[in-house]
Amino acid sequence: MNPSKFLYLIVLFMLTPSTQLLADGFLSLTLAEKQALENDPLTHSFEQQALAFDEQAVAAGQWPDPKIRFGLLSVPTDSYDLEQEPMTQILVGYQQMLPRGNSLEYMTAEKQARSQSKRSEQSLRQRQVLLNVRRAWFQVYLQDQSEKIIRQNRRLFKQQLEVSQSLYAAGKNQQQDVLQAELELSLLEDQLQQIASRKQETRANLSRWTGYELAQRRLREQPDFLRSRLPYQLDELISMLSDHPELKKKAAMIAVSREGVELARQKYKPQWGFDVSYGKRDGENVDGSQRADFISAIASIDLPIFTDDRQDRELSAQKKKLQASRYDISDTRLRIVSQLKSVYARWLKLNERLRLYDQKVLPQSRQNADAAMNGYQSGVVSFITLTRARSAELKAQLQRLQLDVGKAMAYTQIRFLIGEDA
Repeated sequence: MNPSKFLYLIVLFMLTPSTQLLADGFLSLTLAEKQALENDPLTHSFEQQALAFDEQAVAAGQWPDPKIRFGLLSVPTDSYDLEQEPMTQILVGYQQMLPRGNSLEYMTAEKQARSQSKRSEQSLRQRQVLLNVRRAWFQVYLQDQSEKIIRQNRRLFKQQLEVSQSLYAAGKNQQQDVLQAELELSLLEDQLQQIASRKQETRANLSRWTGYELAQRRLREQPDFLRSRLPYQLDELISMLSDHPELKKKAAMIAVSREGVELARQKYKPQWGFDVSYGKRDGENVDGSQRADFISAIASIDLPIFTDDRQDRELSAQKKKLQASRYDISDTRLRIVSQLKSVYARWLKLNERLRLYDQKVLPQSRQNADAAMNGYQSGVVSFITLTRARSAELKAQLQRLQLDVGKAMAYTQIRFLIGEDA
């Protein structure tokens, strides 16, 4: 190879960010989140709906389109001569209706509130996407780590089989111990087959958010997220719920209903309109002078007098919608607070169980298994006792993993409720 080219490759390798190199071929949780948000069609749909309401808000604040009138007035039917009769005119008119009261202002505000509602739905959808992709990623992580733990323990069970075969060959135990050790290995193989099936299912679920190709990559462990801590007490977390997008959406719908009430009130106000027209006349008067043209100006007013079964009913309906929206947001707030309390309690309990496993269960199960192996080799412990000790150690390790993932999922649910920046 050309020395200069070789030197160039070395420099290029040194300048390439190591994190990028490490990321090649792996699927981190951060990458999965980014891909899921970019590919989610509902997020983009809510964004377009919000922009549509923004456009409608501008349109709602404009006056109604005017009307232009063209026509002929008082044309004689005997000759259709426009100069024969003095009342014959070529008419051009302009008609404009004015909005009732401040109805344009309230219609604009109503559309703006609907736009805010859609943006809140977009924010809520983004949180749901992050929640779902994290759950899917952790399910894949759980199966990968479970497989890793079982494969590590399979070496111990193979060692157990070798010890039983050695003792059987020396006449120090029965053939039943060898058969039992072989059975335990076969059961571990069955567990691995079950995990392989579950891995396919969990990766298929993950591909819903990341796409098929990314979902097939090996996962990059992120212990920081698994070991995340909450620097807040429950009361502080509850106070953060005011920024929850579902509550913001309900608040926006209250604003929509409030504008609806004001719009209903505007219908009690009169609606004004004006009409200006110009009549062009041809021909001459009796004295030989040119006939004068006509100009007309008319004002009209729409008087809402009979309001019992129209305006009164509509105002009453809008008030009921407003009250229903207030009940709705109260129910939503209670439900979200209840969810937070429940998941926070689960998160605390999982922390306690993890401490128990780290401080007692795992060390004790390891010591018990080692002691059982030593006792079996010395002939003072039965093979069934050794098998139970090894199985208990494996079960404890798998349970510890499930607790770790369960805690991460609980933390994810709390992040969904209080927000990503909290």
